Amino acid sequence: MNKPFPKLLLMGTPQLAADVFEAIIIMGYPVVGIVSQPDSVIGRHKILTPTPTKMLAQKYNIPFFQPEKIKLDHQFLSTLQIDYIITLAYGQIVPQVVLDAPRFGAFNLHGSLLPALRGASPIRYSLIQGDSVTGMTLMKMVLAMDAGAMFAQASLPIAEDDVYTTLLAKFSSFTIQFVKNYLPKLFAGELIAKEQDENLVTFAPLIKKEHELLNINLPKKAFIGWIKGLADEPGGYLQDGDKKFKIFRAFIENDSFTHPLGTIIDVRKDGIILQLTDGQIRLFDVQIEGRTRLTAQAFYAGYRSYIGRIFK
Repeated sequence: MNKPFPKLLLMGTPQLAADVFEAIIIMGYPVVGIVSQPDSVIGRHKILTPTPTKMLAQKYNIPFFQPEKIKLDHQFLSTLQIDYIITLAYGQIVPQVVLDAPRFGAFNLHGSLLPALRGASPIRYSLIQGDSVTGMTLMKMVLAMDAGAMFAQASLPIAEDDVYTTLLAKFSSFTIQFVKNYLPKLFAGELIAKEQDENLVTFAPLIKKEHELLNINLPKKAFIGWIKGLADEPGGYLQDGDKKFKIFRAFIENDSFTHPLGTIIDVRKDGIILQLTDGQIRLFDVQIEGRTRLTAQAFYAGYRSYIGRIFK
């Protein structure tokens, strides 16, 4: 007789989680509930918008739960029969009482090759620090952040022109294949736990508003790393008077230092040349606050007056 599929509680919030959770549902696993962050107010018109995973739950008529603080509001768990908890980008610290709720354990899908980049923003920080490869780790959840034993890993190359939004899109199909490969093996007891090497731990803390202001004093490689990690949303910026000058695409131009730091040296159809501490970079895609996002060619047509402007 075939062993019945385990009952899953899925915990996650963004579109990536919704994409992966839908694949798990389609695989046939019974999902007894989906937990996400509360709905959020989005856009200039301040519209209360349901989370992607809440919309997924509604699509499949699955019970959903949105505790403001799960460490205080977890009574709903007593109404569910849970064999495993699977989390992906949930967005809250999960307390021990929740970790203890499933019969066979709580597991997390984390977007890095642990023990590298523990924390809330691993995909962004893989770009910020200039990595050429990232990946996914299936790990046992413990109270310490992303510190549990690892059960599976797979690597994902980072392309030279990847930014956060393009890399995140790759993670969707990549992670769907990852769960198809490894969740059945996890549930069958075929995966072997491997403890993380604490000597190799690095961190990827939550990106906050203050991180969006680009540091003009950074070397060019690090400066471009921050551009990539913030693009296309929310977008890193330099301060241009009382307006933000957002930069979405940039590449290294040369190692020359010919102008004061932060100077727009030239505005060309093929790029806007910016002076940094250890060389110059070429900006391809920018936006002045309150105006349309422009390619370098479009910027050349209307903003050659920016030649000589200095960002502090």
